[in-house]
Amino acid sequence: MFRRHHLSASLRSVRFASVVLVTGLVAASANGCSDPEQATPRVAFDSSVFPGKHPATGCGKTGTWFTIGNFGNPALGRMNPADPESPLIDPVVPIDDGAADQQGTVSISCSVAEDGDGFQVKAHAELTGATGGAVTISGRFTKDGDQPDITVALTTHGETFTDAHCTASFDKTLGHAVAAGRVWAQVVCPNAEYQSAQQICESKAQFRFENCAQ
Repeated sequence: MFRRHHLSASLRSVRFASVVLVTGLVAASANGCSDPEQATPRVAFDSSVFPGKHPATGCGKTGTWFTIGNFGNPALGRMNPADPESPLIDPVVPIDDGAADQQGTVSISCSVAEDGDGFQVKAHAELTGATGGAVTISGRFTKDGDQPDITVALTTHGETFTDAHCTASFDKTLGHAVAAGRVWAQVVCPNAEYQSAQQICESKAQFRFENCAQ
């Protein structure tokens, strides 16, 4: 009887230890496979709206539309002129999602996802406050050359200029590029239309979205 009782107790101990071991392994595996925390999206943006090739009577806008952060002044060069990788003297200053800028707060929603030999870009940023506005950019980007048929919508003070046939391009001397989760480029929209006011202008913008969904 003693041997049977002792054997039964031993088996129960083995089963319990096995359950504890398996539970620990599952927990460790779950923790080890968890996705890394997504970095906060951020943006630098500037834009202008002006007549361009259109008559001034059909475009009542000229000059800066709105900005978020700033692009610094690359013309000032780098801290160490002999090192092309050294920091710029006046670098780009992007603004994080949820952070303050000028008189308002920035909100960002963006994705730059691989699509064959290119990337599908869907990016939106807003800045509240008196100097604020919103920008939406969408289209397919490749790593080199001009990027046609990019859609851009620029809004400020309740006025929105939209063009579905803008052309984006990369100035490699400034660091422009596209990769999974980020895009930095300039875009020209020759026929940006503010439909309700029957205005057609040209718009230009430089944008840098980082830490976007992939």
